[in-house]
Amino acid sequence: MTRLINAEFFKLRKRMMTWVLAALLVGLVLLLYTVLWSISGRVTRFGEHNEFTGEDLRRALFLQGSVPFALQIAGTFGAILAIILAAGAVGSEYAWGTVRLMATASSGRGRLIAAKLVVVAALTVAGVLAAIAVAVAYSAIVTQVDGGGDYGFLTATWFREQFAAFGRTLFVMSPYVALGFGAAVIGRSTLAGAGTGIGVAFIEPIVSSIMRQGGSPWKDIPNYLLNANADVILAQNALPPALPRFRAGQEELARQHVHSPEGAALVLAAYAVAFIALAVFVYTRRDITASSG
Repeated sequence: MTRLINAEFFKLRKRMMTWVLAALLVGLVLLLYTVLWSISGRVTRFGEHNEFTGEDLRRALFLQGSVPFALQIAGTFGAILAIILAAGAVGSEYAWGTVRLMATASSGRGRLIAAKLVVVAALTVAGVLAAIAVAVAYSAIVTQVDGGGDYGFLTATWFREQFAAFGRTLFVMSPYVALGFGAAVIGRSTLAGAGTGIGVAFIEPIVSSIMRQGGSPWKDIPNYLLNANADVILAQNALPPALPRFRAGQEELARQHVHSPEGAALVLAAYAVAFIALAVFVYTRRDITASSG
C-alpha cells in the first residue's frame, strides 16, 4: 500500500490540474477577503434589515472569525474543486490508457483504488488547510492594520471549536468527493465524474427548492438529499453574523424542518459509503484489461 500511495501522490503532485485547483481555492479566499474589506470601508449599513454596519463587517474579518469563514468557502466552493480532483485522479487513467498497466502491475485492484482514495482525501485536507492558512494570514494583517490586535479569544475552547468546525467541513465534503470519484470510475472518464458531481452540487439545490413548494411527499424529499444535510452540518460552524453565508442558516433550516445534526450526519455518511462501495464494486469486477477497458 505504501508503494501505491507514493505512486498516486507522485502522479497527482506532478499534474498541473492539482496546482491549478489549489491556486483557485487560495485565490478565491484572497478575492473574497479583499472584496469584503473594500466593502466594509464603503457602506454604512447593509443586510436584509440593515442590521449591520461597515464596521461590523470589518471586525468580522478579524482573526477571530478567519477560520469559520475559510471553512465556509472550502465547504461550498472547495467541494467543487475537490470533486474535480477526485474525478481526475481516477478518470485520467482511462484517458491515458494506463488503467490496464496499473491494474496488472499493482498487487490487487482493491489496494489500487484504496491508494487513490487515500491520496485524494489527503490532498483535500491539504487544500482546506491551505485555505485556512491564507485566511488566517490575511485576517492577521487586517487585525493589526485596523488596530484590533486583541488576542484574548485564543483559548482552549476557541481552538476546540475550530477543530470541530474543520472536521464538520471535511465531513460535508466527503460525499461530494466520493460521488465524483465513483462517477469517474463508472463512467470511465474525468468528465463523467466531474460533470456528475458538479451537476449534483449545482442542480440539486434548485430542484430541492421547487420540491419544497409542493405538497407531500415532494416537500420532504430534499431532507434526504445531499444539500440540505450539508447545510445542517455547516450551520453548526460559528460564523460571525456580519459575514455573508453561502448556505442556508439556522433560521431557514428550521423553517424547512430538516434533520437534526446527528440525523444529517447519518444521511451524508450513508451517501459517502454508498458511492465509495459502488466505485470499489465496479472497479474490482470490471474487465479493464480487455480492449474495451
